[in-house]
Amino acid sequence: MDYLKRFLALPGLLTLAACATTAPGFYSGGQGLRGVVDRHEEPGRRSPLVNCNVPSGHRLTADPTSARPGETVDLRHSFEFSAYGPQHIPLRCVDFWQVDPPEAATLSTDRRVLQVSDYAAPGSEIRVTVTANGHPHTLVLPIVGADESGIHGNWRPVTREGCFGSPAPVEIRFDPDGLVLFALGLGPSIWDTRRAYTFDRVTGVLTVGDQGGSARFDEARNLVVSGLQLPSAIPPRPAQPQADGKPTEINWSDCELVFSPAGSFR
Repeated sequence: MDYLKRFLALPGLLTLAACATTAPGFYSGGQGLRGVVDRHEEPGRRSPLVNCNVPSGHRLTADPTSARPGETVDLRHSFEFSAYGPQHIPLRCVDFWQVDPPEAATLSTDRRVLQVSDYAAPGSEIRVTVTANGHPHTLVLPIVGADESGIHGNWRPVTREGCFGSPAPVEIRFDPDGLVLFALGLGPSIWDTRRAYTFDRVTGVLTVGDQGGSARFDEARNLVVSGLQLPSAIPPRPAQPQADGKPTEINWSDCELVFSPAGSFR
């Protein structure tokens, strides 16, 4: 009889042990979230993840992609499903989430909103890791000052000058992981090409691929990019030939593109 009592009490003991060993910043997923309403799940739409076979290429995206102290950040968890684009990953298919440092932010009950602490330091980073089907993915969220404009996120062109007739990309997105994505409007995929980039906010130096240019923010918080030949759906028109008939090398130093903020999700 004593053995039976100990056996029946085992699940409760295991639950208490699990609660006792939960680390700060750790948030459970899976069946523990049964009954929690997922604000990003479309009613009546069936997920292709019937058996929660989440691929290794799943990812988190954030809006905004850089945050200020005290701000809330909307998180979306998805994977690319052939030509159908990003597909939402249900809460039941996630093993767990982790926020680092844990005191910098907290996750909502449905794990879709990150509340940044009022004391998060500008210049620091918050790392949100989601593990699904044993595959981890980490989102890096830079923290900026209350009056700062960050380069991360989606931008759409407003004006262009001195770019030799080459149209601006339909949209660009600077990710915190060092990649900039370009939408050229060429096909079914939202993003047609991507490049590595670096940006020094102090000096304004912006590199995209092997090119060096500059970027700044105007009074309207638009992003002004100068001196770069960005990917385009149409090649630039040839420059006027020199007096001796030799071709003139195109100088992109006078090319200036102005982009306005366009959110973060795609």
